[in-house]
Amino acid sequence: MVTLRSIVETDAAEIVQAFERLSAASRYYRFGQHKKHLSGAALERGVHPRPGRDFVFVATTPAADGIDIVGAAQYVPAEERSDKTCEFAITVAEDWRCSGLGTRLLASLLRRARRDGYEVMEGWVLAENAPMRALARKLGFKIEPAPEDATMVLAQRTLQATRGAKVTPRSPRGPARRGATACRCCVRGVRR
Repeated sequence: MVTLRSIVETDAAEIVQAFERLSAASRYYRFGQHKKHLSGAALERGVHPRPGRDFVFVATTPAADGIDIVGAAQYVPAEERSDKTCEFAITVAEDWRCSGLGTRLLASLLRRARRDGYEVMEGWVLAENAPMRALARKLGFKIEPAPEDATMVLAQRTLQATRGAKVTPRSPRGPARRGATACRCCVRGVRR
């Protein structure tokens, strides 16, 4: 059984364990670079979202030591953009691919961002990450090539109608904020 809930500070150790269980390929798809360790600063930001601005969902399952985190999805304000645009990232553990968890996480994140007053959600995805591009399309995101970076695409979705607002692609920032990943089965909505 999977429980979806907001992250809490005491999840830090479980987040580190979840990161360590990810394959090198999954880390690359999520972060847009080969990453061996999760930095203390990234972990600290992750377990202390700013209410109304950032949000992190974790997907947990019961484990011998309490819980395991098998997925996470977050949004943060998009830099260099309107204060009504947020950027998402999502990760699902290998064992939980093809369970529909990615779809559930991203759909929940969309609802939460809308509730927090965001009008646009976007995410940088590696162009080669076909499963994530397909998941984003399934949930209504437009996929556009990233300006100035052929290795990335921008997945972007309007959350609320805004008069006269025009959503335009922007250049990707550093690799630490890039990334989302999903599997083919999550795209199709298959559940365990």
